[in-house]
Amino acid sequence: MKKFLFIILISLLAIPTQAQKIKLVDGDLGFLKGTKDLGVEFIYEDLTVGKMSEEEYIENKVAEAEEREPGTGEAWPDLWYGDRTEHYEPKFIELFNDVMFGEGVTLTESVEATDYKMIVKTIFIEPGFNVGVMRKSAMINLVVDFVATDDPETILATFTIDKSPGGTPFGYDFDTGIRVGEAYAKAAKYFAKYLLKKKAF
Repeated sequence: MKKFLFIILISLLAIPTQAQKIKLVDGDLGFLKGTKDLGVEFIYEDLTVGKMSEEEYIENKVAEAEEREPGTGEAWPDLWYGDRTEHYEPKFIELFNDVMFGEGVTLTESVEATDYKMIVKTIFIEPGFNVGVMRKSAMINLVVDFVATDDPETILATFTIDKSPGGTPFGYDFDTGIRVGEAYAKAAKYFAKYLLKKKAF
C-alpha cells in the first residue's frame, strides 16, 4: 500500500499544475471576427531566465559546461537558441491549431498571407530541472500583442500569459528544451481556449 501511495505521489509531482493566468491588458478582439488565417511572430528581447538576464544565464551555463568537459561550452548557446525553433515555437503553433481546428482558424508563421498576427514576446523563462530523483517544472511568462500585418506598430490588443507551467507526465523531461516547450504548448492551448470562450473569431 505504501509503495502504491508513493508511486501516486511521484506521478502527481511530475505533472505540472495548471496555474497560468491570462489577462486582457488593453484593446478588444472585435477585429478578429471572420479571421481564418492568423499570423504569429516570436520575440525574445530583454528576456529574464530565472533570476538572471538571458546573457548572464548563457554565460553561466557555458562556464559550467566548460568546467564539466573542456571544449563543450562553445556549443551551448547554439543549443539554447536552437530550442526556440525546435521546441518552443512549434509546440505553441501546434497546440493553438489543435484547439482551433474545429473553428477553422489556423495559426501560421507565413504572416504575409494574413491580415492580422500575434506577436508573442517571451519575457521570462524558468527552465526548471530534472535530475531523476528531484525535478522542478519549467514556467514562462508571455506578452501577446495583436497587430494588423501591414501596420505592426499599432497594437490592437495586448494580453499577458503568466506562469504557464511546463513538464511531461511521469517526469520524462530531462531536456530543458522539452520542459520549456511544454510550457509554450500549455500557454497556446489555454490561450486558444480563452479566445474561443470569448468568441473572438
